[in-house]
Amino acid sequence: MDLGGIMLFCEDIEAMTAFYRDVVGMKPDKNQPFPAHKFFRFKSKRGACLCLHSGTKPNGGRQKLMIKCDDIEELFRRLKKFRPKFRPPKPNKEGRVLFDFFDPEKNRIQVGGKAKS
Repeated sequence: MDLGGIMLFCEDIEAMTAFYRDVVGMKPDKNQPFPAHKFFRFKSKRGACLCLHSGTKPNGGRQKLMIKCDDIEELFRRLKKFRPKFRPPKPNKEGRVLFDFFDPEKNRIQVGGKAKS
C-alpha cells in the first residue's frame, strides 16, 4: 500500500494547470493519460502525484486521495466488511483496477492497482 497522490476537481482546469505549473512550480508528468482539458497530472520527486480533473460537481467532494495497492481483492474484502455497499473494482483500458470508497468521515479515496491473474 502506498500513497499515489491527490486529485483535485476543477471548474477551470486550464487556470489550475497554469497555477500549479507556473506559480507553484510543479513539473508536468511527461506521460499524460488523457486530454489536458479533462485531466492533467503533475509528477513528484517522491512518487505521489497531483492530478487535476475537470469536473465541478464530483460525487464525494472536490478532492480525493489516491492509493496504490498491491492486493486490490484483499483490500476490497476488508472494506466490504467495514461497509457492505461498495461498488466492485473495475479494470480500465490500461489493465489497472480502480475503485472508490469513503472513509468514516466521508472523504473520498480511490484505490488503483493490478488485478491478480
